[in-house]
Amino acid sequence: MGNILIVRTWRIGCIMGASQTFREDNTSSVQIELSITMSRLAIMKALSRISSWRGFISSCGKKKSISNTGLRCRITFADSVWVVAVLMIPQLILQIINLSLPNVRLESVEVHEEVYICESATGSWSLIVGIVLFIIPFFLSLLLNTKGDGAVPNQFRELPEIASSLFATCCILTITLPTATMVKYIIPEVYTYLMGASVLSFTLPYASNIAWKRACVIKSQGLKKPTNRTSSERSSSKPAVLDKDSENTFDRLKEAGDAAIMSKMFDSLGQQDKALEIDRGILSLFKSDDEYSWETGYNSYEKRSMGPKELEVVVSTLIDSARHWNDLYLSRLSDPNKEDTRNLAILSCYFALNIFKEAPAKKLLKDRSFVFPGYSLMVALLKGGASMPPNKQTLEEAENEVAISFVEETSFQQYHHGRSLAIKADIMRKYGRYEDAVSAIEEMKLVYEPSLHTKVISRDYVTDHCAEILAASVSWLCYLNRKEEALRLCDYIIEQILPEIGEREFLSLNVILYPICLCFKEQGGDRVTQALDLYEKHIIHPTEGEKRHPIVANMIIPMIIILNCRSSDGDEYDSIKDDIAYMLNEEEEKYPAWFEAAVVSYIDFAFSTIYAEACLCLSRMDACDKLESDTLVEEGYRYLDISEATLKREDGSVVSAVAYSYYSRILSGFKEAII
Repeated sequence: MGNILIVRTWRIGCIMGASQTFREDNTSSVQIELSITMSRLAIMKALSRISSWRGFISSCGKKKSISNTGLRCRITFADSVWVVAVLMIPQLILQIINLSLPNVRLESVEVHEEVYICESATGSWSLIVGIVLFIIPFFLSLLLNTKGDGAVPNQFRELPEIASSLFATCCILTITLPTATMVKYIIPEVYTYLMGASVLSFTLPYASNIAWKRACVIKSQGLKKPTNRTSSERSSSKPAVLDKDSENTFDRLKEAGDAAIMSKMFDSLGQQDKALEIDRGILSLFKSDDEYSWETGYNSYEKRSMGPKELEVVVSTLIDSARHWNDLYLSRLSDPNKEDTRNLAILSCYFALNIFKEAPAKKLLKDRSFVFPGYSLMVALLKGGASMPPNKQTLEEAENEVAISFVEETSFQQYHHGRSLAIKADIMRKYGRYEDAVSAIEEMKLVYEPSLHTKVISRDYVTDHCAEILAASVSWLCYLNRKEEALRLCDYIIEQILPEIGEREFLSLNVILYPICLCFKEQGGDRVTQALDLYEKHIIHPTEGEKRHPIVANMIIPMIIILNCRSSDGDEYDSIKDDIAYMLNEEEEKYPAWFEAAVVSYIDFAFSTIYAEACLCLSRMDACDKLESDTLVEEGYRYLDISEATLKREDGSVVSAVAYSYYSRILSGFKEAII
């Protein structure tokens, strides 16, 4: 029972636990709370590590044991059963010892004429050890259910139930064990009864206080739709903004909060369809007369009727719904109807921002940070391509409007403001306004402090977009022929930002290091060696022997080939033959087709151009014979044809001036090689 409680809390905590935040306070109460939080986190990590052993053992040691020991990871039912079984091993070992060793084994002892009891030669030590092993899991489950940073949500916390059950167990044991000791040799039947009661005290209180209550919760009706009102009632009633403390509003907000927890759990388990059903139920709570429609949203009366709390719930739920719709789109890339889910993602995010903009309750809000992820998500969705923005603007107008609104809303919140300025610069870059983009970056640097902001930005927005856009601006400066500024910026990123990025954040590290490496390779000499050392330190060595993320794996190979060739001055290096064979292997797909346009959109170069340069560098190496060199040149031209198709629109205009400039330089290099 105790092991099941531990694993249940661990599973919920891993799926839904909040990020760890530690306050710098030396007061005794805070220090005690910090100690409890650190202990809870250590237990969670240990259980996650135990869970990771399952794959290693089931593969007979072939699969490396790599565990996501942090929070917000997915835990399957099989993982839970496995961890319960592992936690039971000490108790099973004790029972095996009790049954197998003659000196420990229980034997029948005659205490009176024809009256027998079971007794071990070791006395009560075996029983005491068994009780201790039995009680430890309950105390650990109690610790995991305490409040504090990184704890499970209140709806799933079972601290009072476990505490009351543990108290009941202790009371029963306080009565039964001393009494059993006194009557053991006098009335064996009573002794047996008392020992049975002692054993049951470890299960019955928990079955009553936890299992039975949870079974009753399952029978609940779920979300209740508020009573419909007639049009005359709606026109004459006061807005909810003036009636925000009413019982009806309170009940709806409570139901919405409980449902949001379940939606988050389904999303973490990869069940976006069910998460969206719950999201729609939440949004329907705040409709006046019908169910919520993903296509039409809320009418003007409903927007005006929302109070501050209701506005926060509705906007947050719509943002979560947009994220769920986008996740569905990404999981259905081969589905011909996938664009419908993408459009619903954009529409949900648009509704969230529109409601926040128009609702009168916005003026009563003290904290508006709940809407910031909506601006960020909307930019990302539009950046990925939209057939038509929902308000019939052009794509450029829609993106600029979102960016400007994001900058205005975050004016007094430093790290959010830094990210909004990074997004503004990125949109300017997208539409070829590189000088304006660099100016926005300079403004961003005034508020962005990597040592303070990198971790919190990554916590709220998944990655540090400020760091990534700052690195991308290196390519913009090189394009504008401001190379000294670009090199100074590279040094700043290496010294101030790279140490703050998590050592396992390989995708973010790649996005940051790529522009720096492309800049350094053009400088030659020590700068190329520095680029190679950086790439090996942060990307190559940490991922050796591991299954790399597909995107990371695609990005590593061409870059390391280019840096090896540039740093060797034409001399042969260790893996050159393998690299040549890889580049000439036409049967192996080097990267997925969608990756080409995605890289242009995010970091301003065509990925095919990178592969073309890798072919060009290898063709110039002394270890490459004539046939291999000619074949590499042909392969390089094939990649350049892909680049040209990617970077030029049908009307002849260029998608990205920076990416096209890089393509033109590599094309010139091939023409010189042929001459």
